[in-house]
Amino acid sequence: MLNERQFALLDLLESQPATLSALARQTGVSSRTVQRDIDYLNFTLNGTARIQPTGNGDYQLEMLDRRRYLQLLQRHDNDDRLLALLLIHPVLTRAQLADALNLPDAWIAERLPKLKRRYGRVFKLVSRPGAGYSIDVEQDKRILLLANLFKKDPFIYPLASVTPAALHALQARCRELRCWPDVNGDYLANVILAVYALRQQVAEPPIVRPHAGLQAALDAAGIWMRPAAQSVLAERLDKLQQSAEAITAGEVARLLTSLTDQGQPQMVDAQLIADLTGHLKRCAAMPQWLPESHPNAMNTLKAAWPAAFDMSAKFVSSLRKKEDLPLPDSDLPALYFACALERLHSEWTPVALLADQHAIATLNKMAIERDIQNCRVVVALSPDELAVLCDELRPALIINNSHFQLEENPRNVLVIRNIITAAGIDRIKDFLASAFIRQQPEKFFPPEGSFRYANRASESWDEVIAAVTARLLEKLLITKDEALRIGQREREGENLIVNHVAIPHCWSEAAGPFRGYFITLERALCVNGEPVKHALIACASAVNRQELKVFSFLAGMLSSYSPQQIDRVDSYEAFIALLR
Repeated sequence: MLNERQFALLDLLESQPATLSALARQTGVSSRTVQRDIDYLNFTLNGTARIQPTGNGDYQLEMLDRRRYLQLLQRHDNDDRLLALLLIHPVLTRAQLADALNLPDAWIAERLPKLKRRYGRVFKLVSRPGAGYSIDVEQDKRILLLANLFKKDPFIYPLASVTPAALHALQARCRELRCWPDVNGDYLANVILAVYALRQQVAEPPIVRPHAGLQAALDAAGIWMRPAAQSVLAERLDKLQQSAEAITAGEVARLLTSLTDQGQPQMVDAQLIADLTGHLKRCAAMPQWLPESHPNAMNTLKAAWPAAFDMSAKFVSSLRKKEDLPLPDSDLPALYFACALERLHSEWTPVALLADQHAIATLNKMAIERDIQNCRVVVALSPDELAVLCDELRPALIINNSHFQLEENPRNVLVIRNIITAAGIDRIKDFLASAFIRQQPEKFFPPEGSFRYANRASESWDEVIAAVTARLLEKLLITKDEALRIGQREREGENLIVNHVAIPHCWSEAAGPFRGYFITLERALCVNGEPVKHALIACASAVNRQELKVFSFLAGMLSSYSPQQIDRVDSYEAFIALLR
């Protein structure tokens, strides 16, 4: 079985590649131990995925078969086995749980409180003195919770007559059913398994209505279920279909329009409405109350696209007032908003290619424009032509693909000889993403707004933000409206924190450049469960594509350092040195 450290390694590598030293630092062990864990994981993953070096010192997780990979992890996840037992049985003692899982009683005693915290927003885990532990949740939701576990691993709990062959027959017949068009066949099969597992405790419905389609599916799998349980199953599936049908594009469009206000990117378009409507229909028809992805798998995207996640949080909050859907604030809705931002800001990025061989230049131009979105390459065959191009286009990047030596070597030059390979394309992508920030970080993070704030030991985060924004307002570095928006954003929760650096932010109506003010706190304090020693007050223009890229740059740059290195930054100059 995998231990918690090995699960943590998979979790970290699922988010982004990392070096052995970074993985060792984040898991609290030596690099040698991490290497042993990686070897064991590769053996255990058995071809469903593998962890391998990338060639630049990083290790990355490559999923070869995502479905089998998740099922394999499920079999190693004792928390889910524990949850399945508690959902299926009305009440179990700690000793009974330990015996059923073949695990020490001490492990059960340690995991139960963690399970309660992990799923506190989904259900209540209660203990009854003298009786044991039970899940306090309504019957319909209990069925769906158990269906979510069967989705991860259909054999997480042994069910009579359910063999691999029987499961395959059940899934095949469920895919043919058309009674609930928004519920796909595999999810329907999981709901059937859940009701079958709970068949002895489901409440009798007032009217028992046999369903021919369900009976045929059960017969194909060789599973017997009494008519009353079948009726409960059919009613549950009817409710799922009705919930999906209640979600329309018009309702989603009205909700998005009601959330659109000043000082945020205007990103609502027909594609966003269609994407969100389809996603919400799937969530209503096939609720996933136990998500497969880990919460921190979205951290990098959240830091890179704060506007998308802010709008997603408002959207989900408003939706929850009407619908009880499993929609975490950082789930797929935010990715749809991020895609809408990309569609909204899609101007061409000019790149100059200095070449001395026309054929190679043409080939390289085609390769760059094919692999890098919204990139337009203009070829210059001499330094003089390049000078004219730079005056006219002001390219974001100059690629010296020639033997020419440039007399003046500006910072936005990459030297790549001959035919550009995949590695060269990656260098160009990285350079374009951050070159304009690295060249002039003082433009985006001006020194006049940076200072050390002597916060009191008793001062709360809200008080710190109020005092810091008041000082920036007094210096006329932010407007009164921006100060109010920053304070309101921080009070809403889900604060943006990257590697011990809090980034309170707002979307400004001003069309000027991004402004970030680096503040060092006298005393560290805890925000959203994370220690914070620095704050980066940020105001971004919602209409400027470059400003949105700054957040992506910050997320990658701050995450590349250890927490200890970040905590040691004690001045504006040290912060700028990190960015360079």
